[in-house]
Amino acid sequence: MLKITSLMTVAVLLSSCTSTIDQLYEKVAPRPSVITDQQNLADTQESVIAADSSSFRPQEFAGNHARSAAQNSAARMAVAQLKNSNTKFVLHFSYDGSEIDESATQEVIKHANFMRDNPALNLRLEGHADERGTREYNLALGENRALAVKEILGLYELSSRVQVISFGEENPTVQLHDESAWQQNRRVEFIYQ
Repeated sequence: MLKITSLMTVAVLLSSCTSTIDQLYEKVAPRPSVITDQQNLADTQESVIAADSSSFRPQEFAGNHARSAAQNSAARMAVAQLKNSNTKFVLHFSYDGSEIDESATQEVIKHANFMRDNPALNLRLEGHADERGTREYNLALGENRALAVKEILGLYELSSRVQVISFGEENPTVQLHDESAWQQNRRVEFIYQ
């Protein structure tokens, strides 16, 4: 009798566990995250598109691009006119010097007036040195030369539109190793952007 009672108790416990396990599985089991019903999918896509407030306006992009191209073309034409007016785009310096003489100052003033007439243009001044001296010294010398030009442009309140960079001895125009080559390599170049 005791065996029968024990077996019945175990059977009841097992049956209750099975229903508890099934209930737990239903609670924990992952629910599908993808909508599989095609009607609901279509409704979801349409509702997402309808709710999207952003829009792409290709006409505006094309207009901005065309305007930018027109501005670039006008800037190139203005720079070409300046080059045709015999304005120097390269200033040369004495050995180990960064002083700007009277004739060079007149050239810088031409660039200042040009920049004032063309407010959309910015200027990059590239300073260079000849091959004599250490690399670090020549980088500093090239920078000082470009800064000397920028200082004059600053008198015309153009400093914010002028960028200075130094190449030191790294970008010579003449590859020879004599005074005539060195004289050509000691320079500041005007690059309009």
